[in-house]
Amino acid sequence: FFIDIYIIIMFRSAARLLTCRLPLASRRTLVTSRARLLSVTLTQSSEWALNRTLTYVTARHMSSVEAASHIAPLPSGLKTAVSENGLDVKIYYLECLAQATYLITHEGNAMIVDPRRDVDAFIEDIKTLKCSLKGVLETHFHADFVSGHCELMQRTGASIYFGPGSAGRTKFTHHELKDGEIIDLSSQYAFHVLHTPGHTPESVVYLLIDKTKGNKPLKAFTGDTLFIGSCGRPDLVGSIGYAAEEMAKLMFYTLKTKICTLPDDVQVFPAHGKGSPCGKGISGDLYSTIGKEKLTNPALQFDDEAKFVKYLTEDLPVAPQYFLHDVKANLEGATPVEEEIAKVHRASAKEFKSLLDVGTYVVIDTRETSDFLAAHVSGALSFPLGSAGGTVVGVQDGNFAIWVGTMVSPNATLLVITAPGRELEALQRLARIGYNQIKAVLNGGFSTYSSAGYPVCTEKRLYLKHGVKVSDLITNGNIMLDMRTPGEYEINTVKGAINVPITGIYKELNSLDNSQQMSPKGALAATWCNKWYIMGSSIMFVQHRYLIVGQNPGAKRMLPFVLVATGLESPHPF
Repeated sequence: FFIDIYIIIMFRSAARLLTCRLPLASRRTLVTSRARLLSVTLTQSSEWALNRTLTYVTARHMSSVEAASHIAPLPSGLKTAVSENGLDVKIYYLECLAQATYLITHEGNAMIVDPRRDVDAFIEDIKTLKCSLKGVLETHFHADFVSGHCELMQRTGASIYFGPGSAGRTKFTHHELKDGEIIDLSSQYAFHVLHTPGHTPESVVYLLIDKTKGNKPLKAFTGDTLFIGSCGRPDLVGSIGYAAEEMAKLMFYTLKTKICTLPDDVQVFPAHGKGSPCGKGISGDLYSTIGKEKLTNPALQFDDEAKFVKYLTEDLPVAPQYFLHDVKANLEGATPVEEEIAKVHRASAKEFKSLLDVGTYVVIDTRETSDFLAAHVSGALSFPLGSAGGTVVGVQDGNFAIWVGTMVSPNATLLVITAPGRELEALQRLARIGYNQIKAVLNGGFSTYSSAGYPVCTEKRLYLKHGVKVSDLITNGNIMLDMRTPGEYEINTVKGAINVPITGIYKELNSLDNSQQMSPKGALAATWCNKWYIMGSSIMFVQHRYLIVGQNPGAKRMLPFVLVATGLESPHPF
């Protein structure tokens, strides 16, 4: 009896370890087919003990696995495919993250470049194409999204590749590449590795070559080295000992010796597009050619290193605060998205109110701006999800994940509010940037909360009277805050406005309050914005003190500002 108990304990420990180490697909198999889980020879006694142990493990993990199995994948973001002679390049692009993943297939083999964290769509497409994934090609350790390289390795057995200098930095097995190394895709095609430091020290470009034509270069998967209309910023590795100027010099050398020397007809497939904080002035085009970029890309027009360094290090957008968090996640290897989502509690209105009363959580409201302004919980932050699972960003949408990662600390514990039926989507899209510390999501939408009679905040929209100018509002000591970037502020603002970029609003508002520069009660304050979705982002930091003012209903275009006020006394210009 005691021997049997000892065997059970030993196998219970082993099964726990295996449950953590096995690929996600194998963990699902654990639940549904225990007998096929381990391909080892067992004695009759130990097999009995293992079955007893697996029964325990199955019961312990059933709830989370069952929850995960019901998570529907978001739209893949497949934009287009570039095909020739049986070679296919599929482009999966998320406008929300301005991020591209590439699936390259030939002769039943597949390689994937820079995969995002939620990988189900890629695996399904690989199965549909009847291909086998041979490798996960990472151009560098990404800062703006969490990569799915570890889950792809676990579920498909594919090898992970990173550039020179990556060895010893990760907590997972990978192949450290050398400059000039060749990675075979098929009998005809291969990837020639170009070490391209500048954005990061380990950055590489994967140059697809035709081995049957003397290794003719065809396509360059350039990561954050070369964008369409720009190149990678050099300042994101300062925390690990590299100065921006030093990296800019490396980028100059890389562009001159590795990129501009490629044939003009080589196609360029970058990791990011318009809206990405990984560079400035990036085009919205999905791909280009080396020849076109040499003619039109500002980063490729310099022959003087000093002038290039000045160009590359000036007027850079503020780096979102989640970047360092995501680099760490990519070095450690992220857990599968489904596992993270399965941990999140779906809270009833009563439970959600109890969590709100604790007061230690950051509340993320992902509904449309108009819904948020109509009613929201006190202290909630407005970040609209937008449409189409992040694959498309409409005129009125913001870059959901980027804005969350810019404004909210990755160490914060979140409560999430969504439109009905979009709970899982919000969690998946937060997971893409590594925001996993989510205490609960409100189940069933905001109406379940408001209809229960719990208190909500509302904002009334007011409109400027005919003939009233924005500049007219800065009178009698009123304050206007211009919440755009410093560059936008310098180009065009209202005389007397104070530049408080929304990316630094926590610090700046506290500073204004402490210096008593904010308007007294009854006076008017204004917030100048240039995008509709920032309306919610602006009021969320000044609510309880201000009243929102929105679009003139008679105007053909949106007014490029948002006005907020502590109170309104007659007469007023509305």
